[in-house]
Amino acid sequence: MSDRFTQAAALGVIALTSMLWGSAAEGTEGSEALGGVAWAELHDATGASVGTVVFTAAGDSTAVVVTARLPAGTDGIHGFHVHANNNPANGDGCIADPAQPANTHFVSADGHYNPGGGTHGAHAGDMPALFFTQDGKAAMTFVTDRFTPAEIKGKAVIIHAAPDNYGNVPVGMAANQYTPNSPDATTLTENTGNAGNRIACAVIH
Repeated sequence: MSDRFTQAAALGVIALTSMLWGSAAEGTEGSEALGGVAWAELHDATGASVGTVVFTAAGDSTAVVVTARLPAGTDGIHGFHVHANNNPANGDGCIADPAQPANTHFVSADGHYNPGGGTHGAHAGDMPALFFTQDGKAAMTFVTDRFTPAEIKGKAVIIHAAPDNYGNVPVGMAANQYTPNSPDATTLTENTGNAGNRIACAVIH
């Protein structure tokens, strides 16, 4: 990742923390008292670094700043979530063999972080999708109150290959609704937002 992206992440955290909580200028000390800071370095299936995510406590919320770069041609909207990384049967952390099919990459991170047991769109780990430009760059800054930095340490962040429908698929028989084509499709939407394969992963520290 370029120095500009790293600087953008740092500035984004400072700006958001300053907006929500007046102690940003005090540095990490103020953040630690509020629940701390967590960070993650995203890698693709080859192990190449493709981005960073920083989570900073800001009042009763968490400021999230992400910068990422994918190969040119992968522009557009990509699903972006915190995953539970809690089932040893699938492995631990971000495991991917580039020689294997893409649908096997990073399954070790398990499903979305979802302590409340809701469907997609209401998972604690559901976050806004990332928009990548034609040359493969993305940057986003937002606030969530669904988790604290301390709470998600050891979990994983995933970027998906496809857009995220947030579970917003109006199913029914009306002209402005969708007829369900199979229970599997509905289940996939409720579980993941149909965001597709996992193309980048990071364990949160």
